[in-house]
Amino acid sequence: MFNVNRSIFVFEKIFALILLALTVLALPSCSTPDARQEDFSLHVRDDNTASELKKVERDLTVTPEKAALHPDYQVIENIAVPYIPEYRVGPGDVVEIVYHIRYEKTPEDYRIEVQDKISITFAYHPQFNTTVLVRTDGKITVPLVGDIAAESKTPVELARILNREYGRFISDPSITVALEQFNVKIDELKKAITTAPRGQSKIAPVAPDGRISFPIIGNVQAEGMTVTQLEQTVNRQYSAYIRNLQATLILLEIHHAKFYIFGEIERPGAYEMTSSINLLEALGMANGYKKSANIREVVVFRNDGLEKPIALKVDLENVLRRGSPYYADLRIRPADIIFVPKTKLDNFNDLVEKIFTRGIYGILPFQTVFSINYDINGVTIR
Repeated sequence: MFNVNRSIFVFEKIFALILLALTVLALPSCSTPDARQEDFSLHVRDDNTASELKKVERDLTVTPEKAALHPDYQVIENIAVPYIPEYRVGPGDVVEIVYHIRYEKTPEDYRIEVQDKISITFAYHPQFNTTVLVRTDGKITVPLVGDIAAESKTPVELARILNREYGRFISDPSITVALEQFNVKIDELKKAITTAPRGQSKIAPVAPDGRISFPIIGNVQAEGMTVTQLEQTVNRQYSAYIRNLQATLILLEIHHAKFYIFGEIERPGAYEMTSSINLLEALGMANGYKKSANIREVVVFRNDGLEKPIALKVDLENVLRRGSPYYADLRIRPADIIFVPKTKLDNFNDLVEKIFTRGIYGILPFQTVFSINYDINGVTIR
């Protein structure tokens, strides 16, 4: 009986100490309800403090003067606007190519092209007169002399060469070269691109392999290029075949890239990126995280456009608790995989088991194969 009473007495003492400790721990939060106020730009309690938001926003507005010193802003027509990377073309996007053929007078002499038809006239020896077609090897065949390179030469230059070559066989050849048919490639291009509703243009989708098929020049790699870069590439390749052509590219349709989010999320799955978003916005698109989520160890896998995949571990709880401004820099990129765990990730093998063995690859038919060589502790954002 003595031992039982003593045990009850000891238990009561321990219970009292626990209550006392909890009371002491609670005192600072009760006595200083605004202890963490300094982490926030503004603490709204009533109408007066709410009106202060306008002043805070006014003080923080990025003016053209501030933008000149801010790497994330640019000044356009004296207006400060956020710098947004130029859109890069991807599979499924649809591009319109508008062709402009220049017919204006140029100071340069016309140069003979493949498939041009030329006439060769002898002033004093008409029996040698002939009309020839420039072959795909850039040469023509004429009597007595044989093959002569004609492509890229002006009619005057070709006449000079023919006079020299024929001078070995006849006296005073006096040859004149005239163009019978020329700009043949332009005519071919017109036939390929002219449609009743759109005129001289072509609608071209980006294929799954990232290429676009163009008349005459064939397939051109488009994925990963900006529209400006692709336009420059197309015009450079056309210039090798047609000298007086200018192509303008217009992005008609954008098939948005996707990111993927899994784990303790209300609506896991794939989401389209219709604009640039950060990590918090991505979670919001999935209706947020569950109460069971461990947001101190949110993991983002990234492989798009990188030499090798990387993994970022983000302490999102710290971001939310402190109201840290750097959350806006946690940008999501196409093909990112976001995983919100339920429990603490003890090691990388645990993460691989959760995501790659029993998780994401069991849900989505990915074509991209990730190399499992991440250093999960290598990049941590806090």
